[in-house]
Amino acid sequence: MAGHGGPGPYLWSRDGFLGANAVALRENYLPDYLSVEGPHAPHRVNLFDLPTADSMDAEALPTPVMTSREGVELAVSRRRAPTPYTVRNAEADELHFIQSGRARIRTDFGDIEAGPLDFVFLPRAVSYRVEPLDSELAVLILSSPLPLYFDVPAPFGMIHFGRSVRRAAITAGLAAEKPHRLWIKSFDGITRFEMAHDPLPAVKQVEGQSPVWALNLKEIHPLAYITGPGGPPGQFLSTADTSVMCYTLSARPGSRPPVHHNADYDELILYCEGPGAWGGVTEPGTLTWVPKAVTHHGPEENVPEGYQAWLLEVRPTMRLTKEALEYAAHIETGFYGLKT
Repeated sequence: MAGHGGPGPYLWSRDGFLGANAVALRENYLPDYLSVEGPHAPHRVNLFDLPTADSMDAEALPTPVMTSREGVELAVSRRRAPTPYTVRNAEADELHFIQSGRARIRTDFGDIEAGPLDFVFLPRAVSYRVEPLDSELAVLILSSPLPLYFDVPAPFGMIHFGRSVRRAAITAGLAAEKPHRLWIKSFDGITRFEMAHDPLPAVKQVEGQSPVWALNLKEIHPLAYITGPGGPPGQFLSTADTSVMCYTLSARPGSRPPVHHNADYDELILYCEGPGAWGGVTEPGTLTWVPKAVTHHGPEENVPEGYQAWLLEVRPTMRLTKEALEYAAHIETGFYGLKT
């Protein structure tokens, strides 16, 4: 799909759309390119096309699909059997996004059930196990070495925290297996403990609130601009230094984004659900990646039929893993269709 652009303004921006910016008029449509070679190129890949180790082997961990030098990682899980050990990430907060299917996640702070388009937050050093509740489970997992916090520019409009954010709850009846395996994830691999007791069972929450929560993408309301040329989306989750930021990019009123390249962030967008198309993307589970400094335009977001999608902006430069590259394809950056 061509970009359908022509001469017009081109935007250079720092810190996403929040820092310094400059605009110049160009005689040609800047996102057009004839070919590309090398690792820093725009791609897309569908989560359902990727074979994952844990779909065939209950002992396997999720399959990494994107990594960075700083430790930010994306992985895909399509687990079909319960995790036979307990996992604890010593290096990163984990944000699990359920693209399809349902799961029960057992944690240090109780259980939480989640289904399609749910985010589930598992902070660093919280132990957990995943139990698929059907055969359709597909999960995209973000690992962030820096803590993730709710960070909404419109705190009384984007998320109804009392109604929409669900917390893990401790319930009686979780069997305490003896002995039990605990796997701790760190930058240099997995350390495997043989524990005398299952580390998860708890009696009750006696202080604070559970740090494990779930929130559905449809419960995060897009930041809309009813009049004027429109503006950037609003983040709902970020690190304190904004090195990782998550946004809803679901259908909303407003004009098409400007032709631009982002000086500081790789932009990853997961198209989750229609019926409306997001530019050249129509298949749920499609992940698009435009690396920083690559000029792009971006599809119209004001889609009458509606669609659900979310955006991940990452300061660390990301790279597709060897496993993901086998199933990824280059995209044009006008409407994010496949590059022909």
